This record gives sequence, C-alpha cells and structure tokens, in this order.
Amino acid sequence: MKRPIVVLRYGKLEQTSLYFGEQLAAGFGYDLQVLQVGSKTEDNSVTLNDIATVVEELDASLLVVELNKFTSIQTYLNAFRILRIPYLFVRDGQQFNLEKIALPISFLIEEKEKGPFAAAFGRFLKSQLIIFQPKDYGSKALQNIDAIKTLFDTFQLNYEVRRASKDSSGIEFEAAKWAATGEAGLVIISASREYGLDDMLFGSKERKIIARVNVPILLINPRGDLYALCD
Repeated sequence: MKRPIVVLRYGKLEQTSLYFGEQLAAGFGYDLQVLQVGSKTEDNSVTLNDIATVVEELDASLLVVELNKFTSIQTYLNAFRILRIPYLFVRDGQQFNLEKIALPISFLIEEKEKGPFAAAFGRFLKSQLIIFQPKDYGSKALQNIDAIKTLFDTFQLNYEVRRASKDSSGIEFEAAKWAATGEAGLVIISASREYGLDDMLFGSKERKIIARVNVPILLINPRGDLYALCD
C-alpha cells in the first residue's frame, strides 16, 4: 500500500479539501484516505484528539483540512501540533493551482525543513518555487536559503529568490499576502516552536496568517531535535 494523503472532513459539503486531496494524491502517486471527524465507533471516523495517532498508524504523508464553521483555526492548530507530517489548510472555493509555491525562509534553523517538502512539489508537480529572502542583518537566513538552493539544484528544480521588504519576523505574512493576489497557489510556513503568552492572548503567527490571508497554507511543525530552548 502506498503512503496515503489523508483528507479530514466534517461532512460531504467539504468538496474543496477532497478535490485538493485527490489532485495531490494523483500528482505524488499516493493513495487517498478520507476520515470523518466524529465518534471512534463509526467507520473511518476519528476525533481531533486522536488524529496524530491515526495518521501515524496510516503512515500518512500529508493531511488536508478544509476550514469550516464547526471548528476554530486554533482548535485545529492545537490538535496538529504533534504531527510529524505537514498539514494543509484550504477554504471553500479555493482553486488548486500549484504552478507557483511561495517559500518564505527566516533565520530559524527549522526553516531548512521546508526544503524537502517544497522540493517534492517541484519534482512531482513541476511547481516553480519562489523563495522569499528576508531583509535581515545577520547571515542565518542566507545560510538556510543556500542549503535549500543546494537541494533544489540537486533535482534541477525551477526556482527563484525574491528579496522581501520584511525581516524574518514578517517574511511569512509578506509571502502569504503576495501569493493571495494570485501570484502563487500555496504558501509553506513553519508552526511556532511553542506558544508564549502573546500567542495565547493574541493568537499565534500561523493562526493570524491562516485567518487573514485567503490562500492555501501548508504548515510544518519544527522538529524538537533541531533546537534547544536556550538558543
């Protein structure tokens, strides 16, 4: 059995997530698994509390979720924080168009983790990868970008680097706003390492991006072994 792309749904009205899942599964050559949010006793049903365990057992490669009126963005983010696979948020009516993908890169070490996932889109779906370089004073973001460019060059992928007007703290939001104008059909961002007091009071940066910018967002959780709390 091939690794599945999992579509998580509340009901049959969520057609956008299903379409994205079907297209991605076909493009990557994976299977498609549809799960319903509901009671454990129902077939193909899962609770949000159990989603991490279920996708691990399925050896899933990607989770697709369509935002709806039943569940808040933050509820999803809380449930998905321990996922070891990327998760894609889409909205009703969004178009599947992955000709271009926005890839904002900051100075954080976990930003390198975006590279392999972005490369998969470039290899299998022939997406052009638009790297956003932040307006930073240090060199850490450039080092991350160089590492990602080396990976892309290995596969001879189609990419370009754009100089952004924001620094690392605002690079993802800038890239998302650019993509939402029709320039790209997907943005890859990193989840927060942990939620601080500001995140709890005002919302995490990923929640703000997903809530404010109408473009599909692929979110990647940082691996815990990539950083120490004192770095």
